[in-house]
Amino acid sequence: VGAKARADQLETEFGATLAYANARKLLAELAVIGQRVPSDWSGSITRWFQGESNVDLGEGTSLLVFWELWCPHCRREVPVLKATHERFSSEGLNVVGLTRVTRSATEESVRSFLKEQAIQYPVAQETGDLSRAFNVSGIPAAAVVQDGIVIWRGHPARLTDSLLSTLLRPAEG
Repeated sequence: VGAKARADQLETEFGATLAYANARKLLAELAVIGQRVPSDWSGSITRWFQGESNVDLGEGTSLLVFWELWCPHCRREVPVLKATHERFSSEGLNVVGLTRVTRSATEESVRSFLKEQAIQYPVAQETGDLSRAFNVSGIPAAAVVQDGIVIWRGHPARLTDSLLSTLLRPAEG
């Protein structure tokens, strides 16, 4: 039985359960694997808080992290992502933080947080288009893009150093 058919069967049998709600979220994450990212995503960026405004998702490997300042889980992941950036940038990993500005998270509070945490990777405010393109329904969320193709999608805490090392290794052909 194909994965889509099995997912439909699970929805029919267990659609009202919390387990299926979690499975539906996982299916949405898996749906973007293998998808090409927009070649020009600059229209989805409102402003860059710091870092390169010309990050190219079409070349190399990038870890995109969707987060919000008000989210305690996101704030907990920031030191881990900072360390990931420090460990893997020499191996070619680009880390890009993507957030939105809300009433409770102003441009000034985001800049202050980035300075307080000594974040060195690029961080931008996005319009929500990228969140939709990567099927982000909860935060924090992350995606690994390699040469313009999504190769991993999930919660950043599930992205171990071992997995990241494997994803950064060139494919053997």
